[in-house]
Amino acid sequence: MNDSGTYLPGSDTGNGSLDGDSIILSTRVSLARNITDHKFPSSSALDERNEIIQIVQDCIESISGLPELHFHRLLRLTRVQRQTILDDYQIDDDFVSKLSGRAILLSPRLSHKDSAISVLLCWDDHIRIQVSTPGSRIEKAYITAGKIEKLLESRLSFSFDKEWGYLTSNPANLGTALEVSVMTHLPAIAISPEAADFIKNITKIGCSISGLSGMNSEVTGNLFRISSSKTLGKSEEEIVEEMQAICLNIVEEEENYRKKLVEKDLLGAKDNVCRSYGLLKYAKILSFEEALELLSILRLGLDLGIIEKTRDFDLFELINIISDSHIISNFEIEGPVSDDDIDLKRAGLIRERVLEE
Repeated sequence: MNDSGTYLPGSDTGNGSLDGDSIILSTRVSLARNITDHKFPSSSALDERNEIIQIVQDCIESISGLPELHFHRLLRLTRVQRQTILDDYQIDDDFVSKLSGRAILLSPRLSHKDSAISVLLCWDDHIRIQVSTPGSRIEKAYITAGKIEKLLESRLSFSFDKEWGYLTSNPANLGTALEVSVMTHLPAIAISPEAADFIKNITKIGCSISGLSGMNSEVTGNLFRISSSKTLGKSEEEIVEEMQAICLNIVEEEENYRKKLVEKDLLGAKDNVCRSYGLLKYAKILSFEEALELLSILRLGLDLGIIEKTRDFDLFELINIISDSHIISNFEIEGPVSDDDIDLKRAGLIRERVLEE
């Protein structure tokens, strides 16, 4: 990774129009905390986990100055409701793998362009505060998460050691227990022969890298989730600054690979973009994974200025809209629904949003 370059928003890329938010699609900042004198959720009985949930719920209801948060026990959410929250990237697959003794507080939002706040209760740790924002807005998300944490800490006693910092179930999170992750769209890097070197460099600087759905998930649609992974010995401010610098380098790296692609194989790039356009225009059914792959290449074509017969679109927003759970909810589909029914709706929705004039 080239550490010497800088990225200036709005700078000339030579082709099309490109800004950092078309590469860094979203940001999520998380703070993990545990309540003093209680076992970690993984080693506590159901009664104790429910007690912790009640303690936190009562605390939040008694504090003024917190954002509006709606309380939900996972067991009382429908499968589609849980999947919708998952598809909004406010939780990971692992959180909903067990339902009893877990709960979540969610802030309402009007659109996917608003920040999303969630407080996860009794996952790996008692409390996990998460703030998600569109684009690369790490500092904004960190400030919001920090304010919520300080308000909770004014009423709750968190497990803390002078030498080790905040105590967590995972030793890797000791210290600040802060994680910053970004969802990135890196089609030019992904199709380059140097993709493996890029991944190696990311892990070498202390970050983890995964697919869209989080840890151990496969990369689909050239979407990579890159997360900070070392907290011990670093302040929260240092972690935030490091991830901001890493994001700038990722944007610069992707821009450079896009320029190389245009210089070395413009015809091949145009062919891939036009093939994707054709499939999106004429396919009757599209799975979520296939749609991501095609939309990724179409978005690349728009960024490079090599296709014009489409509407401009926000890739991250569209990813949310075309997920299975959102299609079921938005089209008010009731009763049993087949994969083909959902895939048919998805193909039509994409044409309506992106292709049809």
